[in-house]
Amino acid sequence: MGATEALSMPNRPVQRLLDLAKTWGGSVNQAPPPVQRDCQTARQLKPAEISKLVEAYREGWSVQQLARRYNIHRSTAGLHIKARGIDTKARTLRQDQINEAAKLYQAGATLEDLAKQYGLSDSTIQRYLRETGVTMRPPGRRRR
Repeated sequence: MGATEALSMPNRPVQRLLDLAKTWGGSVNQAPPPVQRDCQTARQLKPAEISKLVEAYREGWSVQQLARRYNIHRSTAGLHIKARGIDTKARTLRQDQINEAAKLYQAGATLEDLAKQYGLSDSTIQRYLRETGVTMRPPGRRRR
């Protein structure tokens, strides 16, 4: 039996469906209403904000911190910084710098002091020192 014959003499379930379709209102070919989506449009930074973002990065803020501060995605923050010619790759220390940092730490410098000096985070300096075999002091203690 073909489609024409099936619809001209529909069985009970098909007939119920056809009757229900009559109550839907509007044309069957009519497009459904657009779905409301909760989406966020990209935040556009003003040139002055981009300048402040780049300056904050130069002062030591991380890309993640800046993204949260300016309510943008971290990759967008990174792109703004890179567009100003600044390399955002993770900084590393040469072996001679690591040895120097170890001597300074053993002489009493804090992780925070070394982090500022080398432009890295405290935890990165700590990782370098531990890899070199330096015994870490308890937090908040400075050797005198």
